[in-house]
Amino acid sequence: MKTKLFFCALFATLLLTGCDSKEEGTISGVFSVSATQQVKFSSGNLQYTKSTKTFQFAEHQWTVLGNKDADFDEKDTFDLFAWGSGDNPSPERLESEEGAKFTDWGTNPIANGGEFKWRTLTNEEWNYVFMERPNALNLLSYGQVESVKGLILLPDAWEQPSDVQFVSLVDTAKITSSTIDVKNRSDETDLTSLNVYDAATWQKMEDAGAVFLPFTSWKYSDNGEPVEGEYWSTTDSGLSFDYIYIWPDRGSSIDANLMAVRLVKDVVKE
Repeated sequence: MKTKLFFCALFATLLLTGCDSKEEGTISGVFSVSATQQVKFSSGNLQYTKSTKTFQFAEHQWTVLGNKDADFDEKDTFDLFAWGSGDNPSPERLESEEGAKFTDWGTNPIANGGEFKWRTLTNEEWNYVFMERPNALNLLSYGQVESVKGLILLPDAWEQPSDVQFVSLVDTAKITSSTIDVKNRSDETDLTSLNVYDAATWQKMEDAGAVFLPFTSWKYSDNGEPVEGEYWSTTDSGLSFDYIYIWPDRGSSIDANLMAVRLVKDVVKE
């Protein structure tokens, strides 16, 4: 009788706490950002709502608010930030003076981010996860999710869903480790057409741990769509990419740019 009561109590506890190990606001995949450190990415780009003074992650990995509207500065919720503006995320805050102080956005409570310590990647870490981790180019490609263009990153221990196709940059035979960030490649095919997913198909990729970094910038757009992805690092430069080029460590001017933020949390080895 005691045994039966114990298992009934255990079952009730599992119902209350959830039977899976999914962590709130977190993609399950594990990514190496150095030879000794792994991270998990947040479930979407960072957003801030001025009226409630709250940070949150976008509902989907492909969700982008951007700066396409003329009234961008008047938006209540936005997802482009001045560098290091964790202490003052208003889009009007553009530091131009030398020695501008970096405050990590991850130091703030995030409404749908669980009780985790989030942080921004360094330039070196962006470069490592794109270029230097084992099998890097096999775990990287372009794609479109719900018609939004961007980059796809696969976790270190990737297991491809059996009913979903993925074409890596290595599979294209168009890009190598020596040409991935070189401007003078002759082939300028839009590589985002390599992997095209609707929401349901992408969900299978995401459930397997895949990360999608959407285009975020309309600065050079002539068709009303974002044409580049720009993501901050802890220094005044960051990750930048368009439909054919990738610069994991591209210089930037902190007095002239609003860029996206994708936070990570460290995987602690036991």
